[in-house]
Amino acid sequence: MQGSKRWSLREMAACFVGAIAVSGICFPLAAMAREEARQADCKSRLAKLGKGCITFADLHAQSLPSNRRQPHVSWNALILPQLERQDLYDKYDLSAEWWEGANRELGATHLAELTCPAGPHPERMIPLLDPDGGKFKAAGTDYVASAGAYLHTNKPDKLYRGALASPGRFYGASNVRAGHAVKLTEITDGLSNSALIVEMADKPNTWRAGKMFGEENSQYEGKPLVEGYSFGQWVAPNWNHLRSYDATGLNQFGECGVNCSNSGSIYGFHPGLANVALADGSVVPVRAGLSQEVMVALVSIADGELITADDFAVAESP
Repeated sequence: MQGSKRWSLREMAACFVGAIAVSGICFPLAAMAREEARQADCKSRLAKLGKGCITFADLHAQSLPSNRRQPHVSWNALILPQLERQDLYDKYDLSAEWWEGANRELGATHLAELTCPAGPHPERMIPLLDPDGGKFKAAGTDYVASAGAYLHTNKPDKLYRGALASPGRFYGASNVRAGHAVKLTEITDGLSNSALIVEMADKPNTWRAGKMFGEENSQYEGKPLVEGYSFGQWVAPNWNHLRSYDATGLNQFGECGVNCSNSGSIYGFHPGLANVALADGSVVPVRAGLSQEVMVALVSIADGELITADDFAVAESP
């Protein structure tokens, strides 16, 4: 009996060790599978946005959607029909500001296709103050229009024009002040080498090199809205002139163009990459730490830079 009992303990110990070994293999594999699923879903949602913009252009003499100023309207609102949300588009009042009346109510609608499931707060609501001081909240997005990019400094003569550029703004580095939205035919650097929409996830929360600074939404609690700009809400003009940071994510115009800061810079919650929709409708995973020069070349649309996917894309396994 004593020997039998001792053997049972050995068996239990062996089973315990085996279970630990199996879990040590299975848990990382399960985590990897979850991340791969989130990445695939994120790419799919971003592809839907990119193709929505291209379909919009096909219906509007090759002009891509652009944020409007009088009144202020987001490109997200303009492509709602292409996102199969005609029901929401029919409720949107294009003659009113995005924070007024029915548009304010509509802007509180969470749209899963405008968020990345890998982000920490995909269903976040962003607190704002209207011009009269009234409090309201708007639903967030993790994807931002690539309107242009700065090289080395935020001076106008170092600003390159992007695919979803703001009409009327002077892009000094490209020597363009166009009074109209970008047409697909103007993207002469190549549709497959020009950014259209980028991940800039979890705004208005501030992220630097994988760490969030401050409590969720704390720095924007009660913040007055900016008519022609978004703090992360999809219903406002949702664009940015991209820039790089240093490796800490604190100082602008360093050598890190991806995943070092989400403050006006490409940022995703995927290991080693962030997703970018290109002007040909495809989505490419762009590698973290991409150099400033290559990031600017990817954003600019007609400045003659010669880049290929090998310069910016993460090699994906088949």
